[in-house]
Amino acid sequence: MEAKLKLPDEISCDVWQGGLRRKFKLNGCAAQIVEPPEPLEGNPWFWLPEWPTAFPERNGVKDLLKMGYHMVHIDVFGKCGSPEAVGIMRSMYDFVRTLGFAEKAALIGMSLGGLYSFRYAAKYPETVACIYADAPVATLSYRVESRRADAVEFSRAYGLGDDTAKLFDHPLAPVNNYLPMVKAGIPLLLIVGLADTSVDAEKNGLLLAERWLAAGGRAEVIKRPYWGHHPHGLDDTTKIVRFILSSTLNK
Repeated sequence: MEAKLKLPDEISCDVWQGGLRRKFKLNGCAAQIVEPPEPLEGNPWFWLPEWPTAFPERNGVKDLLKMGYHMVHIDVFGKCGSPEAVGIMRSMYDFVRTLGFAEKAALIGMSLGGLYSFRYAAKYPETVACIYADAPVATLSYRVESRRADAVEFSRAYGLGDDTAKLFDHPLAPVNNYLPMVKAGIPLLLIVGLADTSVDAEKNGLLLAERWLAAGGRAEVIKRPYWGHHPHGLDDTTKIVRFILSSTLNK
């Protein structure tokens, strides 16, 4: 396969899920773009803020690449969706726009990637076509009771020092900061497992969806009884793919 895009500080190039994966550095951060074999007109694209290689056969990634979508990722792991992380994500958006990518991206947020997706979309809703969130983190306090080290990492990322108690009801948590996305008309597809012991669906994704809908937003919720945190996605990806196609093409 022949690379078509011009990328800075390229590290490697290989074939992944039928597309040409280009890894590079952007402002010192590890990033990657997967070019589809035959890009669609207008260069529609989807963005995985976290876990870019996880469950591609189940979350629509493999299908979308085959259909002609570009895939985008920049590594903000450990930054907890903080304002710094959102700024890095914006720099990636600005960069791919210089490559001729579509104005709005489809965000695919799995687990922590859900938090990053919501945080970015709340800050820059005009750049987001839709959000597919799978077992997403939607609070900043989800680790306070289970993993103190992770909770402290969050509190420090948000300028709170070691005071993890302030993570509860934080105004930037997606469950509290959803109105910018609702007002922008961003549709949400939420998939959760009701037996998830890693990210409590009731306190995270389901609470966000309830508030999203109550505010007049568009959201579809798929609840999977007896299902845990993994695997993400669905056995049949049709619903996911149709959601992204309908939200991005001819928009």
